[in-house]
Amino acid sequence: MHVQKPEGDVQENQKCILMDITGEKRAVAEGRWSSDDPEQLVHFVPLGPNAVRVWVDVVKVSDAEVWKTTSFIECMEDAIGSTIAWPKDKVLVI
Repeated sequence: MHVQKPEGDVQENQKCILMDITGEKRAVAEGRWSSDDPEQLVHFVPLGPNAVRVWVDVVKVSDAEVWKTTSFIECMEDAIGSTIAWPKDKVLVI
């Protein structure tokens, strides 16, 4: 498996790994790249700079913190099957 930091254009639905945002060096979920357009909405909020909208397909750490909580998504387990915003430097493209 070839893993890399996202640079340049990444195709929509490209598989990716979401790394822990708390500083631990662990994968917390696997998913698919949706967009890094700062104007893209994620649960009615613009994505903003240096962020990626991702689909969460597989949760590795169910109680892992999510970067931007919503009234429906407070931890990674809540995000399965949904899109979330994730810091671009914590997304590894497969």
